[in-house]
Amino acid sequence: MSLEGFEVAVVGAGPAGSAAALTLAKEGVQVLLVERGTFPGAKNVFGGRIYSYPLKKLLGESWKEAPIERFVRKEGITFMTDDSAFSIEYESRDPEGSFTAKRAKFDKWLAEKAEKAGASLITESRVDDLIIDGNRVKGIVAGQDKIPTNAVIACDGATTGLARKAGLVGMLEPYQISMGTKDVIELPSEVIEDRLGLDSEQGAAHVFVGSCSGGLRGGGFLYTNKDSIALGMVVGGEDVSSKQTQASSFMDRLRKHPKIKRLIKGGKTVEYDAHMIPEAGPKMLTRPYTNGMIVAGDAAGHLLNNGYTFRGVDIAIQSGIAAAQTVLEARKRQDYSENTLRGFQTKLRADPALKDMYTFNHVPAYLRKSRLYSIYPELVCAAAEAIYRVDGTGKKKIFKELRTQAKGRISIFSLVRDMIGGARTF
Repeated sequence: MSLEGFEVAVVGAGPAGSAAALTLAKEGVQVLLVERGTFPGAKNVFGGRIYSYPLKKLLGESWKEAPIERFVRKEGITFMTDDSAFSIEYESRDPEGSFTAKRAKFDKWLAEKAEKAGASLITESRVDDLIIDGNRVKGIVAGQDKIPTNAVIACDGATTGLARKAGLVGMLEPYQISMGTKDVIELPSEVIEDRLGLDSEQGAAHVFVGSCSGGLRGGGFLYTNKDSIALGMVVGGEDVSSKQTQASSFMDRLRKHPKIKRLIKGGKTVEYDAHMIPEAGPKMLTRPYTNGMIVAGDAAGHLLNNGYTFRGVDIAIQSGIAAAQTVLEARKRQDYSENTLRGFQTKLRADPALKDMYTFNHVPAYLRKSRLYSIYPELVCAAAEAIYRVDGTGKKKIFKELRTQAKGRISIFSLVRDMIGGARTF
């Protein structure tokens, strides 16, 4: 393959990169998609859930060709102490709103869609540098190869080296990241469906908060695949660092909880992954563009964790599309300057889905409250125990019971302040 004559280089064949390459290729742009793994998805890790809407926008009806594990029909959140749990569950009316997938299959499939549209994919090629002339990016350096292009779209992940080379980001601080760990536990499909109350091919998404994180900022998650369960933990990098705690210890806590033990009983762990997750959001970069380059996906902090939903792939795809559309506008003008590419920022804030990143931009600060992971789960479980227990000693009305359980744990003032703050944040 000749490495000359490309108009745009897209670095990283994850969801953002492949969506950008596909969008450009459909418009006849000569685009090079560069992936450092042996195949797209070989090095990518995530919880396991993908929202469908950006694929419908990108691919029309052919989005259903995606390697879908299960469509998510049940949502849930569990507050837990070491030996008790209180769960809330919702069953969705939307049969195709989101699904679980495995990145090794999904990313490969999406990159193949980009190739079929006309993008050129090269794998096992690490991009370590940029071609910079003056103050403008004019291509990439992959190994010994210098590849000149009119524009670069950097989708090279949370540890992005290209945004750093372009002076758009410094080294991330511990408070700006979280550490994610995940087990894939093999179980027969009928066992999964029986234990989680699912019909055939239906899936579930569940989050856990409380003792599983040892009182540190973070929580657990569970997603169902066809014949396996993805079980994981996400814990704040600053907490892990300051407490000098091994991230793997949180997975041990989660696995040993009575509620989880029942769900994974008899299962075999067939995969273990770890991943760094940017928590700073779009503020991770000074700006997501410079002369000749746009940064999208995880590399630009384009994801959202608002405590009850974790969104990465859908926002990455949308940001990749927005990056490609910005480059297409620059191509029409034959002007790839910062002044033109700043339109990317406007698209991020205008897109209804991407705008969510800004709507919930105060969530990370709110979620830093340590009592969300210790006092409140204990309070919820203790109140539930008192409300549902009947032992002949008499009962209090629910409001009085809640006040009794809160006494000694948290002041009413702090409780009300947190409730008001949460209502405003979420």
